[in-house]
Amino acid sequence: MYVHPTTKFKDRSTPRSAEANEQIRAETSAKIVEHALALFSKHGYDRTTIAMIATSAGVSQGLMYRYFDSKAALLRAIFAQSMADVRASMAAAAEGQTPRERIELLIRVSFEILRDHREFWRLSYGVRMQAAVLKELGPRVGAWTTEIKKTLAAFLRDADIDDPDVEAAILFALIDGVSQHYVLDPSGYPLYPVIEQIVDRYATPQSS
Repeated sequence: MYVHPTTKFKDRSTPRSAEANEQIRAETSAKIVEHALALFSKHGYDRTTIAMIATSAGVSQGLMYRYFDSKAALLRAIFAQSMADVRASMAAAAEGQTPRERIELLIRVSFEILRDHREFWRLSYGVRMQAAVLKELGPRVGAWTTEIKKTLAAFLRDADIDDPDVEAAILFALIDGVSQHYVLDPSGYPLYPVIEQIVDRYATPQSS
């Protein structure tokens, strides 16, 4: 859970700087999103109300609406956070010096981000397949999946891997499936050996 930020001022009459205001706004927004995600996971998106989210986050409903004008806006913010993690792994992969190194970086960084944001992904996987969520986010999820597969296929094509479009679909399913199994059982799932197997399949040059 988030801890409320405390800001001390030597002179309480001194207005906060624009930077301080922006930091507080970002922290409050993140707190609201985190509580919304937890409630969507526990009660279901369709059964969670704005009042429930505001109470859980410790803010007034009026303040809630200054940040998010609807539950749908909160859902979109959660989805955007998912995409930010995915794009971060793609950006890290682009720093590789060779095509195979880029693929390896993509795989390893994807799972590093997963570990760092494990609770977010555990809850978001529980929310993602709810009927009401799919109805609300349907086109966005489809576009998101297409974007990821196209990027993966480009990495694989650069590495001269046969059938890059098909292999991109397989690699995406591997990363997504492994991620779901890991966040559901982090202490029991053999994440590191599995990562090595995926790296070996896609990032290690195969002998002819």
